[in-house]
Amino acid sequence: MKSISIGLCIALLIIPIGTIPQVFSIQEEQGTLLVETTLSFSEPCFEEEDSFTILRMSEHASWTLQPGYPQVPVLSQTYILPFGSIISSVEYDPILTMDLFLQKPLRPVPYPNPVSLGINAFEYTMDERIYTRSLPFPEKQYEVSIGTGINDDQQVTYATIRWYPLQYYPSEQKMRYTNKASIRFFYTSTVEATQTNDAYDLLIIAPDEYEQALQPLITHKESYGVRTVFASVESILAHTRGRDAPEKIKYFIFDTSEDSKITFVLLVGNVDKTPMRRAAIRVYHDDDILTDLYYADIYDAYGGFSSWDSNNNNKFSEYNWQDGLIDIVDLYPDLHVGRLPCNSTKEVDLMVEKIITYETQTYGSDWYKRILLLAGDTFPNHGVIEGEVVTGFIADHMQQYGFEPIKLWTSLGTFRPLNINKEINKGAGFISYSGHGYEQGFGTSPPNVEQRIEYFSPYLYGIFNHDKLPVIFFDACSTTRLDFTVEDLHEWYPTPLVKLFSFASGVSYKMDSLYPTFTWEILNKRVGGGIAAVGSTRVAFTGVDANGAHWGAGLLNTNFYKAYTPGKYLGELMTQTQTEYIHTVGKECITLEEFILVGDPSLRLGGYP
Repeated sequence: MKSISIGLCIALLIIPIGTIPQVFSIQEEQGTLLVETTLSFSEPCFEEEDSFTILRMSEHASWTLQPGYPQVPVLSQTYILPFGSIISSVEYDPILTMDLFLQKPLRPVPYPNPVSLGINAFEYTMDERIYTRSLPFPEKQYEVSIGTGINDDQQVTYATIRWYPLQYYPSEQKMRYTNKASIRFFYTSTVEATQTNDAYDLLIIAPDEYEQALQPLITHKESYGVRTVFASVESILAHTRGRDAPEKIKYFIFDTSEDSKITFVLLVGNVDKTPMRRAAIRVYHDDDILTDLYYADIYDAYGGFSSWDSNNNNKFSEYNWQDGLIDIVDLYPDLHVGRLPCNSTKEVDLMVEKIITYETQTYGSDWYKRILLLAGDTFPNHGVIEGEVVTGFIADHMQQYGFEPIKLWTSLGTFRPLNINKEINKGAGFISYSGHGYEQGFGTSPPNVEQRIEYFSPYLYGIFNHDKLPVIFFDACSTTRLDFTVEDLHEWYPTPLVKLFSFASGVSYKMDSLYPTFTWEILNKRVGGGIAAVGSTRVAFTGVDANGAHWGAGLLNTNFYKAYTPGKYLGELMTQTQTEYIHTVGKECITLEEFILVGDPSLRLGGYP
């Protein structure tokens, strides 16, 4: 093993030696199988800035994400194995290793910057538990983990190798660098394929009061070969096992999937009528995160029921920044799940009408091939123009499918509320927004200007796009906070306006009454609006550099559009988005759980021919 003293590096390497491995499949065979791979990584480069050493690298890899811990690169490779596979043994062989000595501590992972109201500042605070110890970080140079998810509508096991080519020894100010390593693992498949009754494709779960209003949707879906079944919330809660309402609903989905191999689950009703899971995730001022991923992740890593409560303390998917994930949670979606947070039969009627109209009339429409890109400088004076980098990548990707990108960017002077409405009214198949968000709107800044141009809910009264309905991705905070109430609305508007908006929205003026958050307001418009949206139920975070988004909301946004191909179903995009995020970043539960699909997961994008 070599030992080298290193000070400042003058320039970054521009020729990558290593490559980031890609996901690929392994063919199923009998008995124990061997998987062998060789990973490589180019020589690192270090710079000193203020009181820290900053690691630079030529690879476009991921980074460790735990705030206060040293920031080191992670390379990952994912294999698709037969459902129910387990890893029996792992062999690791570092081929070339050397020690590099630093003059200042390695910079820690900053505490994430919320994509919402607040200051634009990054806080670097060293966690003394890590920076004062003699053990390396990470302690092991590799991890091999498994999870169960869905791939091309087939249940599979994902085996992911996460390799840390650099380990940091804080007490010695030393980096141990391995530029090449061989990893071998053996696996066996323990679960035999079971014969299921392939009776249904779509399961709709809603209160009894909505069954009649949903019947036209069921008839419509059946006419296009999407076999559909309805189940009432009341019946599920009365006859299904489980500790609380969300667990009973999840067990019902699990049992139905085991019996009938369903692909899509549509939850209809707001959080009071069709409960959501509140995950015990603490970030900033939030003690929980509302999530529907709980209903999609029905299998654990070994093919059993995924409870999200491995320590049985009635707290689900426990997480905090100091300890990371406390519960063992799979997080891979096994079904395509979406929600229509309707508060009344009137709202159900409207959404059913919109879905039927979209699927029967959109195909071949010129307006569908337009994609609106809304963005600016999310964090002024902190590097790149984040939102425009993210939506620029999306524009380039969608052009290959014939989409015309309409850039509503602050740098172009086109990000203005009235101009946004003008372009929406022309029609668009998709809208991608990247920036700050709130329960009642969104906003972002011109390049390097600490001032936001904002779009709030009252501007929605100027949208009249009729049946030209887009799918929207809100790469932002809180736009889909489905437990938003009239009392919360008072933080935005004076009492007379709150009363007026409540009346216009058909909401009872009581402090605890649920009030439609921004995502639902734009979908629930009678004369246009949107057909579906993805957004966050809580504070969101993002990481973007010149190479694009590498974690958080921005990466989900780009993954969503990278998953697009003509003729796909909406739920497939959402599921592939979440799965690819885990493959790239790992089980970063905050982003994965807080971003939910508001819409019909069985929606045929672009309509049926």
